[in-house]
Amino acid sequence: MRFAYLASILVSALCLGLVDRRWRLFLFARPLRALAVLAVGFAFFLVWDLAALDQSIYRRGDSPAMTGIEVADELPVEELFFIGFLCYTTMVLHGLAAHLLSRRREGSVS
Repeated sequence: MRFAYLASILVSALCLGLVDRRWRLFLFARPLRALAVLAVGFAFFLVWDLAALDQSIYRRGDSPAMTGIEVADELPVEELFFIGFLCYTTMVLHGLAAHLLSRRREGSVS
């Protein structure tokens, strides 16, 4: 049960990756550009989290589903995977919206 939250993030990311691969929405459309965008988004949200932790705006919660591993004070390892998943989900949804809008403009979506 200790790895349930991390496992759920990883399984969800894998499923999202399959959708991305099938329709080439983000990472599978332009891999180098996508990795750069993910790195910038990841860095932004990591700095955001670290600043919030430093200001005691929030703290790490306890759950039996979490590993208990911290990469920094009050920063669980799951947060790093969640930040990556959040950024990837956002960009895949952006790619999907762009894909659907372009198909709609072409008149191929009913």
